[in-house]
Amino acid sequence: MLTRAVLFSLIPVAAAAVSGLVAAIRPPGRRVTSGIQHFAAGVVFAAAAIELLPGVLRQEPWVAIAGFAAGIAVMFSFRAAGKALEARPSAATLPVGLAVATGVDFAVDGVVLGAGFAAGATTGVLLSIALAIEYLFVGLSLSAAMAGGASRTLVAVAPTALSLLTVVGTAIGVLWLGAASPTLLAGVLAFGAVAFMYLATEELLVEAHEQGETALGSVGFFVGFLIYLLLDELIA
Repeated sequence: MLTRAVLFSLIPVAAAAVSGLVAAIRPPGRRVTSGIQHFAAGVVFAAAAIELLPGVLRQEPWVAIAGFAAGIAVMFSFRAAGKALEARPSAATLPVGLAVATGVDFAVDGVVLGAGFAAGATTGVLLSIALAIEYLFVGLSLSAAMAGGASRTLVAVAPTALSLLTVVGTAIGVLWLGAASPTLLAGVLAFGAVAFMYLATEELLVEAHEQGETALGSVGFFVGFLIYLLLDELIA
């Protein structure tokens, strides 16, 4: 079970690697970057709204609320730390906040994927495919945001390095959450929902708006949400 889950977790890692290479070889323009970030935000927001919150709120509402509150405290603490790092002259052009939020998101994705494999192999496989789509666009968004202020090597490697947190999270999900109580699982998933929503609203959409607004780019958010919704129906 553990070996199979870890091997499938490498599928989204490969997607993240592709995104970094694409951005390093041919960085997308401002409008394309904005559209990618809108799309990625829609996918990530849908994961929180569709996958993580509804079930735990029905089963363990107060635990879910506590986990959500803890997530708010942790993510905005990360935000303060990220802002402090971005204020340094050596890191002024790097999207530290986006990188931190992406790393937390990838780690939580891994935990959810591991729990999915613990629940059933088919669920885990389909989740791996859904995450590969998410990582392709989130990774491309991160690399595109870094392209102006980092070396090509860092632009190419950053999404892959962060996506390795998914492999660690998957192992944790299989070993720890596979037999976890509903109470513990509800708290973890609610915490994860905050990480997803923070990445979408405070990082991806903010970066997208800074790149410039277009009607087509904004539609990308809803297209991303819709695609995740369709994938969730297939998984179910």
